[in-house]
Amino acid sequence: MQRKGFFLLALICGLIAAGSMYVFLNGATRNPHSTLKPLVVVKTNIPARSVIEASQLVVMDVPTQGYPKGGFSTIQNVVGSVALLNLSAGDLLLSPMLERLNSQNSGNGNSAGSITALTVPDGKRAVAIPIGLVSGVGYTVKPGDHVDILVTIDIKDSSTNSQAVTETSLAAQDVLVLSVGESTSGDKKIETKSYTLALSVPQAMAVTLGSEKGSLRLLLRNPVNTEIRQDAPVTGNVFLDPNYFNHYK
Repeated sequence: MQRKGFFLLALICGLIAAGSMYVFLNGATRNPHSTLKPLVVVKTNIPARSVIEASQLVVMDVPTQGYPKGGFSTIQNVVGSVALLNLSAGDLLLSPMLERLNSQNSGNGNSAGSITALTVPDGKRAVAIPIGLVSGVGYTVKPGDHVDILVTIDIKDSSTNSQAVTETSLAAQDVLVLSVGESTSGDKKIETKSYTLALSVPQAMAVTLGSEKGSLRLLLRNPVNTEIRQDAPVTGNVFLDPNYFNHYK
């Protein structure tokens, strides 16, 4: 539901930007000598829930009569804010697209928190997990992507003396990737990576257990796919099923 809200917000902001640009172009055509005012525009693509940097922005001069409501005149007013949706190069940057530190919070005794903390969606927690080359989809996962998390772990029934069974389960689905970290060796080759994910508390507990007692693997999702599946855990017995290819496809 939260991602649907982001898509709706993106659509509304896009319509506002398109309308503002239309007014701007009309104004520039009718009155080429009109007063100009600086407007901050996106220079390079900015993923949703990421902190905006000065290098990602540029300032353009636009006619005052076509100036969009909620626009910014200086880059300094935008740097350090969090993008609420994916922004593309050339997009007008408007206030509803951002989440910013509110200086008023410091006056009422409430801490605004760090910029990194602002990238965490409501109801979620930022959790870092270690992920390797294969389990991290070849390191193609980037901030702003959404992933599913598979956990493979040995499970033994404590009430019996039966042998442990290895199971693979979906520990979490449609998870937002907040950031990607890496460490390098002397020759600059990637040795390990960690992914910081936005998880609910129950998801964080399940993924942490899987990381400590088993192994994790990420499944990269298409951004328009918000499907939540109800798949039962898989064990090695599935390969003994003669109808395996009909059930698992």
